[in-house]
Amino acid sequence: MSADSAAWRAHVDAALDPRFERAFAILDAVHAERQRPANARRAAKILQLRRELGRMLAEDDDRTPPDPWSTG
Repeated sequence: MSADSAAWRAHVDAALDPRFERAFAILDAVHAERQRPANARRAAKILQLRRELGRMLAEDDDRTPPDPWSTG
């Protein structure tokens, strides 16, 4: 992804919800780590980033109100 494209995406997503900007930054960091030579630090960093993204998504799930039309 080009730098201009990434900047545009972050701007648009942040306008919708600021958490998008952080989520995409985490995904970009995971991708960058995967491009580095394999070692224990790389694996630990990827796991840390994935946990951070997981926590962020879990927080979002907790804030989402239940759907009143849901039959479940």
